[in-house]
Amino acid sequence: MALIPPTPALTVTVVEDDEDTRVNVCSFLQKAGLRVWGAESAEHFYVRLLQEKTDLVVVDLGLPGQDGLNLIRILSEQNVPVIALTGRGDSVSRIQGLNAGALQYFVKPADMNELFAGIRSQLRYMKSHVSAIPTRESENRLAQVPMAWRLDRHASQLIGPDQSAVRLTGSEFELMHCLMSAGGAIVSKSELVRQMGYTDDEDGIHGVESHLARVRRKTLLETGSALPVRAIFGKGLVFLH
Repeated sequence: MALIPPTPALTVTVVEDDEDTRVNVCSFLQKAGLRVWGAESAEHFYVRLLQEKTDLVVVDLGLPGQDGLNLIRILSEQNVPVIALTGRGDSVSRIQGLNAGALQYFVKPADMNELFAGIRSQLRYMKSHVSAIPTRESENRLAQVPMAWRLDRHASQLIGPDQSAVRLTGSEFELMHCLMSAGGAIVSKSELVRQMGYTDDEDGIHGVESHLARVRRKTLLETGSALPVRAIFGKGLVFLH
């Protein structure tokens, strides 16, 4: 492949729910000289972002969970370059993607050399504007999760980013403690069932889901903010610190 690779230190993320497409795009970009990592959803992207850096994000519009347009909007608001790669080729979708903040819009199946050229041009521009490269602090802001969430064990309360308090039952407190003490790692539901002392897996999973639903409702009502717990399909739950 007669391509001139950009600076190896720069990293591209591909957020794409179709595994074959994600693997193929990541493989091509890696062979072209980029450092690349992939995510199957916006939620998975937020989790990986706690450990990984990224300088440019390629986003599919049709993501499960939080859709690609919302992810593009969040990233562009943080001055992170975004390129849309989607199967939606109609003019309305293209306009929506560009208005959300995508710098370029590619329709699948896209020519990989054209996609790489688009990425390379954006990385070159970004490299000449160093302030656009996200720091660890800005990566945390990308997740849109306030850093002030904490637990008050003495009062059995979850304290929100505005310091408002959500009173928790004993089981609800234990659930939040399990999630928040994981430090941003995914906790499987079976592990939550074990940590919370359930003896029956089916009853335990039902209990975890019921407790989490109640905490979500109370948190939204009492703090005005959504509880920053994300469900990662087939893997478990994560509290986005």
